[in-house]
Amino acid sequence: MKLTVIGGGGVRSIFLAKSLAWNAHRINLTEVVFLDNSTENLATFGEIAQHVFRVIRPDIHFSLTQDPQSAIRNANYIITTLRVGGDESRVRDERIALSHNTLGQETTGAAGFAMALRSIPAILDYCRMIEELAAEDAILFNFTNPSGMVTEAIIKSGFKRRVYGICDAPSELIRELPEILGCDESAVQVECYGLNHFSWFSNITVDGVSVSATLAKTPALYEKTTMQYFSPDLVAQCDNQLLNEYLYYYYYRQEALDAIQNAAETRGEQIARINQQMREALQTIDVKQHPEQAFDIWMQHYLCRENSYMQSESQKEKPHPRTPLTLTQFIEEPDTGGYAGVALDILEAVNSSQSKRIVVSLTNNGTLDFLRPDDVIEISCDLSSQGLTPVKPREVPQAQKNMISCVKEYERLAVEAIMTQNRDVAVRALMAHPLIGSWCLATKLVHAYLDDPQYLHWH
Repeated sequence: MKLTVIGGGGVRSIFLAKSLAWNAHRINLTEVVFLDNSTENLATFGEIAQHVFRVIRPDIHFSLTQDPQSAIRNANYIITTLRVGGDESRVRDERIALSHNTLGQETTGAAGFAMALRSIPAILDYCRMIEELAAEDAILFNFTNPSGMVTEAIIKSGFKRRVYGICDAPSELIRELPEILGCDESAVQVECYGLNHFSWFSNITVDGVSVSATLAKTPALYEKTTMQYFSPDLVAQCDNQLLNEYLYYYYYRQEALDAIQNAAETRGEQIARINQQMREALQTIDVKQHPEQAFDIWMQHYLCRENSYMQSESQKEKPHPRTPLTLTQFIEEPDTGGYAGVALDILEAVNSSQSKRIVVSLTNNGTLDFLRPDDVIEISCDLSSQGLTPVKPREVPQAQKNMISCVKEYERLAVEAIMTQNRDVAVRALMAHPLIGSWCLATKLVHAYLDDPQYLHWH
């Protein structure tokens, strides 16, 4: 079976290569291709990823390429993980939003719209190639942000293959709960519902017994997990439902905006600076000849990124900061699934008698009855050899319904605007977003983001 990663030269590609290598036997991989349109990225991050993969599975053919046709041809599984426009575009997106006194965060609000503006057309171009060249039963896993909107655009474009949107944020919180609850991971069940980067976790049980109310009052939950960004009083207001970390930008909107505006640099600028320092350091060595040294440079800079995540916005440090590993330690450290875990679980389940609960973005089809059937939602699914069965949440409080409906209206209109290249619909989309909610502001933002020759044909 052939697996292709579109965007395989990204900074996180090393984690993806490790996860695929350690789990290749689960999905009968015989070939892996990392595709990227950047020569520099393939020669640095791609080379490190290739070395990691080949150390673990030298028997499986692994290659790097800039040729999309050869990469996609006969692929059985495709993972898309693109950052169209690179760090420079992210910096611009965030600064434009902040200059209009609204949140500048890469996947949320105005900057999230700008990211979708670049991501969706690029992904749809690749989808046309996938339909033409990939295996007839190929499965697409979209990791490209904003994942839910990109996945919705893929589905609404008429793409005829199976597609799942994947984000590791829900899985990260769920993996943190067993330690707090003092039980095995297999004993915990959670119902996640909502939209990508906009979801809640309800009906949390251990061996079938509800622990939601007790968990919501447990101090360790707010000290050792991504729930550290939220107040127990807020969780009580949310009917003891836990919160996706990105909800911080909504429940603490002014605090987040003030913190970002008062910081010396935006998150995008911080990432761009760290990445540039990393590239400059990697250019001083031959990555292929000195993989250990290249890995050390990558690890050092990656941890600068990872361990500073959401610090400026929340004024809090990550609950589990990572420590540096050598190349050997990294390869030998047990793989937790992480970035590719959900995709691997889905692929393995086809030939397994075991069931598992995962969180993915897919078509609603009535699971959340207050949304349209063709809306894409983020939802817990029970996974078995019979396929994916969305778990209908037992209770969705009216406040959550209102918030989800509002953001879904924005997503729906934003996808329509981008696919039809319509400025008026883009304004309506941003008007609908709760972090914007103003015609004047939405109009100014659309004008600013579309002030580029590539958008002259928008009507």
